[in-house]
Amino acid sequence: MKARVQSYLALLPLCLFLAASPRAVAETVLHVAYEDKTQFPYYMGDTEKVLENPGAAVELVKLIEQRIPGLRIKFSRYPWKRCLAMLETGQVDGIFNASYNPERTRIGEYPWKSGQVDPSRRLTTISYHLYALPDADLGWNGEAFEDPDLEIGAPLGYSIVKDLENLGVSVMRVRSSRQSLQLLIAGRVHAVALQSVTADFLLSRNAEPLQDIVRIDPPLKTKPYYLMLSQEFKAANPELSEQIWNAIGELREEKLEALAQPYLSEPG
Repeated sequence: MKARVQSYLALLPLCLFLAASPRAVAETVLHVAYEDKTQFPYYMGDTEKVLENPGAAVELVKLIEQRIPGLRIKFSRYPWKRCLAMLETGQVDGIFNASYNPERTRIGEYPWKSGQVDPSRRLTTISYHLYALPDADLGWNGEAFEDPDLEIGAPLGYSIVKDLENLGVSVMRVRSSRQSLQLLIAGRVHAVALQSVTADFLLSRNAEPLQDIVRIDPPLKTKPYYLMLSQEFKAANPELSEQIWNAIGELREEKLEALAQPYLSEPG
């Protein structure tokens, strides 16, 4: 009996240490995916790798770990259409940057407030512009095309595809923003519709072959972009999901501009 008491006493310090240790907090892994193409300055590199300097949005999402004890972020990169498919099947817990699209509510969850998507908890805001050759006559007035008999290129799986179709133009779906610009130079399309942060970056880095391409104002669309969560993750972790979206909104206000600055300031 005395030996048993001594054994219990010997284990007591270890039990107290484990109880006080941060690792005693149950860990939840949030597996999030983002596109394997550059969306400057939000994520960098045409690669499946998560780079050492991954982009401002990736850094911001990683900071959620500091706001929510016990949460660990795991990143993966895939083509955007695959990101959407993996969210729908629950193979990943979240994706970003995702604009709001009513059709996407069947495959994943957005932050909501008072019965509608909550832009205060967005990750960022991005505009889409048309890009064309200087002599192009697109007839875009900011609301409609004067003559919708146009073929416009746009990346596969991007929400702007549906927006363009609703405007009555024909859309050529392509693999990437870079390929869209190459098709424009080759005369395969009248114009391309791209996120301006990405297209402007590509044009600045590839000035020689793409130097004749111009951006058309006004923008096609300006949209809030979100971290979407899978339906399975939201159902299993309703309170945690709200905490994640709250943290995104706070971090955007506090950190996003500073996180983007080193990428915006990078020479060349």
